[in-house]
Amino acid sequence: MSHKATNWAIQQRGLMPATKLVLWHLCDRHNPDFGCFPSQDQLAADVEISRSSLNTHLEKLEAAGLIRRHRRHSEGTHRRKSTRYILGFEDDFGREPCPESGHGKPQKPCPDFGKSHVQNLDSNLVREPVTTTAREAEENSEAEAACLAACGEGLSPAARAAITATRSVIDSWRATGFDLTSDILPTLGERTKRKRTDPIRTWAYFTAAIAKRHSHRIALAAKAARPGETGTVATASPSINAQDALRRTALWINSGRYVPPSAVSNVMRDALLQAGLVTEATLRAHQIY
Repeated sequence: MSHKATNWAIQQRGLMPATKLVLWHLCDRHNPDFGCFPSQDQLAADVEISRSSLNTHLEKLEAAGLIRRHRRHSEGTHRRKSTRYILGFEDDFGREPCPESGHGKPQKPCPDFGKSHVQNLDSNLVREPVTTTAREAEENSEAEAACLAACGEGLSPAARAAITATRSVIDSWRATGFDLTSDILPTLGERTKRKRTDPIRTWAYFTAAIAKRHSHRIALAAKAARPGETGTVATASPSINAQDALRRTALWINSGRYVPPSAVSNVMRDALLQAGLVTEATLRAHQIY
């Protein structure tokens, strides 16, 4: 992992969230001494998309001038080796392409290697549950925005960019019966109070803690409802209400840190503006407005 590479990826603007996530994972696989050589399977698994979708995003990154691909083959056997990804900040990014493949030049590539090896479609392309209505999609987006806003310094900017690819975990929490304000948001806030040396890259990291809090809350409620119970019943720590989530989202946006455009729904955007917590200029700077 190269901190220089991931920081460079976060600073790029004008990309769709999924395309930027692919760029970030490429940079996360970059070695300062040897370069970037992740396999298609590894990179697709990191981003949690199909290989065909991955190739589409790689083409967008290449068209934007952020990466250059050098497809390598063994001498003599012409056996394919892992592709080298040259990133825009590297010293040799602007050098002439390899004459074997003609990559980056208008001439036709070598006929042995002209066909892409990522065109075979994967059998399992769906990574997230399909939402059937616009309202459901809006609610899912708001839930993720609230979760991101509830997290503190323990969820780094790079982790925030990566974790948005695992939104389906949040949907599964809610489908299981975990309450957003009583179970999910307080747990996220508690578990991300402090900075971490190892990044959190999936919402699934919090599942066990959320389940434990949920069970404890239900047990307390059941105990309080029993007839004849006396004494003070312990309660779970305060939940984060909608206004708290709104304020935290505003703090996140105004801090200047990276905010995925998909993390702020239209409803939340309008609520932030109506409350005067953010300005249109700030939202435009984050490509939200």
